[in-house]
Amino acid sequence: MSSPRRVRTIYSVIASPNRLDILRILNTKGPLSYSELKTLAGFKSKKESGKFAYHLRKLVKQTLIALNRAERKYVVTSLGRLVLNLTKQIEEQSMLESGKLYVRSSRQAMEEFNADKILQSLVKEAGMPVELAQKIASETESRVYKFQTTYLTAPLIREIVNSILVEHGYEEYRHKLTRLGLPVADVAELISRTGDSLDSIDSVFHSTSEKVFSEFSMLTKIPRDVSDAHLSGDIHMSNLGAWSLMPDSVYLDLNLLYSNLYNLGSKISNIPRLGQIKNFDSAFETLEIIASVISREVSNEVCLDNLISYLSKLYTPRSKEEQVRIFSRMFSSLAAATMQSRSRSVTFRLGEPLKDEDVSSQLELRDSLLEAYSKYVEIVPIPIVHLVVSPGRYLDRKVVEGMSSVISNGGDIALESDGRFLFSGLRLENPGSKGNSPEAIAFLQNLTVNLPRLAYESNKDETYFRAKLSLLMQTAINALVNRKDHVRDSMKRGLLPALSQIPTVSSLEEMPVVINLVGLNEAISNLISERQTISKRELAFKILETASKVVEEKASKLGDRGLVSMIHQDGSERLSEIDAEKYGRAQESRRGGYQEGIFIQSVDSDSTDVMNEVSELVRATSGGCLVRIGFPKEGGDNLNFGNVVSGLSGKLPFARISRSSEICKKCGMKVFSSGRCSYCKSTVLVPQTILI
Repeated sequence: MSSPRRVRTIYSVIASPNRLDILRILNTKGPLSYSELKTLAGFKSKKESGKFAYHLRKLVKQTLIALNRAERKYVVTSLGRLVLNLTKQIEEQSMLESGKLYVRSSRQAMEEFNADKILQSLVKEAGMPVELAQKIASETESRVYKFQTTYLTAPLIREIVNSILVEHGYEEYRHKLTRLGLPVADVAELISRTGDSLDSIDSVFHSTSEKVFSEFSMLTKIPRDVSDAHLSGDIHMSNLGAWSLMPDSVYLDLNLLYSNLYNLGSKISNIPRLGQIKNFDSAFETLEIIASVISREVSNEVCLDNLISYLSKLYTPRSKEEQVRIFSRMFSSLAAATMQSRSRSVTFRLGEPLKDEDVSSQLELRDSLLEAYSKYVEIVPIPIVHLVVSPGRYLDRKVVEGMSSVISNGGDIALESDGRFLFSGLRLENPGSKGNSPEAIAFLQNLTVNLPRLAYESNKDETYFRAKLSLLMQTAINALVNRKDHVRDSMKRGLLPALSQIPTVSSLEEMPVVINLVGLNEAISNLISERQTISKRELAFKILETASKVVEEKASKLGDRGLVSMIHQDGSERLSEIDAEKYGRAQESRRGGYQEGIFIQSVDSDSTDVMNEVSELVRATSGGCLVRIGFPKEGGDNLNFGNVVSGLSGKLPFARISRSSEICKKCGMKVFSSGRCSYCKSTVLVPQTILI
């Protein structure tokens, strides 16, 4: 057959809408069997089988589609794809030649411009009265037809509508109609920056989705006075993308899993169903699955308590080597399972051995867990699985050696001796209330108050400072209580299927709201003058007392429990940068951000005065205080980690202990000696602190 005749034949074949539909279906869906293709093409009855076969033969004869005889499935050929592309170009060009206006819609289709759709959007999305919406739609249509273009895009039309709304003073409607997302240049820069950093493609998707939901929260979920306080730098709200959707931290007593069968439901259908825990292996499997599914629905931290007693209930004697191997595998699999979750940390609390169980077996498990965890942190540059050790009366040589090994290998491990804490330093219970903690509880905590900002604006007037602090704390409490309603709605809508299976969490009745304070030292330095007789210590306690009293009273009036903390939250650097621009670098003496919690060099941990003062500060914060004990980066062989660990026991309610390190950008291993990686000899090193 000659080429012109072949072309005419192909045109005649695709002139049939049915055959063109078959081509498009195969191009979109991929290889399909005869019956699958017949159904999708709309030939459902037996009477239409002959008609469908006729169309199929025509397409096969002209090699627009082909049959893969091995798989018995039809596929589009390269010629078929070429014909489809040409057909699409012809359709679009014919639209342009018609003289009408067409819109590339968000559904990735070309549609004729219709002002009625603008009217519908204004009424449905923005909640605008019909009469007013008709006027805005009419004005938009008038402007659109003045453009010298033959086709538009849906985002461009939305921008025109929003511009008109702003011109007429309808800002509230404009907020509801705003399109969320990132500019093209920002996405391109994000991809480029990610490629040059230690992050991967996951962070690109996470950052873009975080941006969309952050804008959504700021425009629709957060009260105007709160968003203004955040933007101005009076407060900082972390993880805005999750603000209205999920809690920040969740605590769960693992022993609850023995008495309550955890029903994953149909929402989490890609996870194995959980049955009754009957042996040591099923206890492990349940633990890994629970940690994995809950970490997807929490923005900060999942804390799983009483790991040792949970495992010891079905303990069967094993050699030390086998136990360490099992626990090493557990830490690695948990890290992999939670790598793409929202939660930044999965914490295990190694509680004090229970008296009514085999104490020796529990101590053996604890020693094996510490050894396995030491191996885990040695090969993981930035661990997301953490340990909080609560030895109680069982602080023996083995637990000190185990914690020392973790620190030596670059791990970050916590030691507590008064109350219960999460790894972040968040307090689960107040001193003296041991045994009264719930089996499960969630926290809303991602709101930080900028104390240095209040100090700058108080002109060294401590009374005025505390008055301003009281007002700001009330605004912060209102913000978190308002957020609690949104999280409750998220739970009701079925967006948090894993958390909804935990009764005390799903009810939200026991969900405390926690206000975080940042920059206490900087604020005190700006408030204290030479004329004042009050000491820095006294002023610190007065500030914490004022904050705690206001939060407790305000939250109580609203039917909630309010706490005050000084822990690590995102935002310290942002707040200090805003203040530096507003008040000048000389006024704002930051070092990479305001102080979060309390940092102590290991050499100062022997000081009784220092320890007593820090211990009092921790107890003064009802929501907890992060105390970090740091070792110098150099001299690892000469650092006595064991002396520091054993010396801290009983002196501080809670402390996290670690040594400084860097991460090799080439191989990703920890580096303790400055200048060069001992594994690959690279000199391109990144401080570990900026990656956490």
